[in-house]
Amino acid sequence: MRRPVLPISILAMCLTGTCAMGLGLDDGVHTDEVGDAAIRRTDSGNDAPLPMGFKPIDLLEVRLQGWETTTPQTDPYDGVPITGNADLMRLKIIVAGLVSPPGPIGIDASPYNPYAYGDRPIYGYVELDLDDSIDTGGEFVPLARNRYLANVGRFGTSPLGPVSERMVRSADDVDANFGTLPQFERSGGEFTLALCGCFTPEIVSQNGDMDSVFDVGETWILSGRFFERMVAFAPESGMFGGSDFGLWDPVVELQFCHNDSADRTTITLIYPVTNEGAAMLSGQAVQPLDLSLVNQTSIAEALDDLIFGADFATGDLATLVGQWDGRVVEDYQQPAEWGISAIIGTASTQQDPAALFVWTDTGFEEVMGDLNDDNVSDELDTQMIISTILNEDGTSSDADGVVNDEVAIFDFGPSFDLRDINGDGVISSEDILVPLCAADLNGDGVINFFDVSFFLSAFNDGQDDADFNGDGEYNFFDVSAFLSKFIDGCPGV
Repeated sequence: MRRPVLPISILAMCLTGTCAMGLGLDDGVHTDEVGDAAIRRTDSGNDAPLPMGFKPIDLLEVRLQGWETTTPQTDPYDGVPITGNADLMRLKIIVAGLVSPPGPIGIDASPYNPYAYGDRPIYGYVELDLDDSIDTGGEFVPLARNRYLANVGRFGTSPLGPVSERMVRSADDVDANFGTLPQFERSGGEFTLALCGCFTPEIVSQNGDMDSVFDVGETWILSGRFFERMVAFAPESGMFGGSDFGLWDPVVELQFCHNDSADRTTITLIYPVTNEGAAMLSGQAVQPLDLSLVNQTSIAEALDDLIFGADFATGDLATLVGQWDGRVVEDYQQPAEWGISAIIGTASTQQDPAALFVWTDTGFEEVMGDLNDDNVSDELDTQMIISTILNEDGTSSDADGVVNDEVAIFDFGPSFDLRDINGDGVISSEDILVPLCAADLNGDGVINFFDVSFFLSAFNDGQDDADFNGDGEYNFFDVSAFLSKFIDGCPGV
């Protein structure tokens, strides 16, 4: 049985090479549970074709930190993370195994060719919340449908904190009306690293066999419009030089690097926080903040435009950005303090315009099986699953219409339900993470010697089932918590 736990840090590794992991700083390091990746399709029929033997892409870590380098023009990736105000930021994504850059998925004029650069292309969105407030950023539909809050529920997980009230729990939650609850459009993210397949990236440099297929141990630099400010703000923006007027989506470079010894792929963006940082990277004099993306660009320049335009935003857009009015750019120059969320996946081998992505992992501060927004998975959530089965099995709410101790989800793939914790398309006893009686460790509905034996065995082996108080340690307090539950027994049994 898997007990609900918060994400734990993976061990950092000191490795040589251009994509060495490095020890870095604790601040700005966001970790995800190792091995929790799972395929979550979005297509009708739930059978989107993937390469034979495809393994879901497992998100391990994202580092969002201030950055300092002595070689800004020749090798900006060689440097160290810093605390406090910074002129540059480093956004580094670390995933397990070899993944390739995303090919185009037919959104623009490019053909559908997601596997252009390799057999395991990575897609997804890493959203940055500069003021760490869920009330000051996001995207409107249709973009919001492919973002974190609209899809994290596919994994049976909920984000910690009040933002969980805005996540999509089932297909009934998704519509094009911004005013209806839950407002999954309001993620709080002002900027996004978008691995969206919206264009064909240009290979700036590559090593290895030079065949334009990303292989083991290779390091590439690609350019494209991977980094964007929230698209929803375009109507009130004066920016020009992007992919369309009002859009802030400069052409940036991403480093893709596979470390063979660790079998990890890192995806790294070095980007200016200030125009002073932009001058460092370009080797030119510092340019003033302006509305152009054809010269030096920075986070500060994008924020300056956002702060000015927020005063003119009305209606739904005012809800997203209105609180930025009157703020000061200089207050948001510490990348390690920014909030972050991530959803990653891949694309199927055949085009389906209604199902662009196959999701495989999310991050970061999440709880599996929390159905009632109390930030824990416990007997109350178990009771919700049991009640669902008792009340909906075989009814019009059950897609198979058969009384069989499970509730099938209609149009599973495009649709999902948070209560389907394991993502198999049905709500059943298999989705119960915590026994209705916590001391009933062997799940037979009876509290007796066998449960004591189960606990002692788990305690001696340091297994999750013995961490009864959820603090990640195994000691007297867990024994006391278990005995308390054991003495209380199971009401109704």
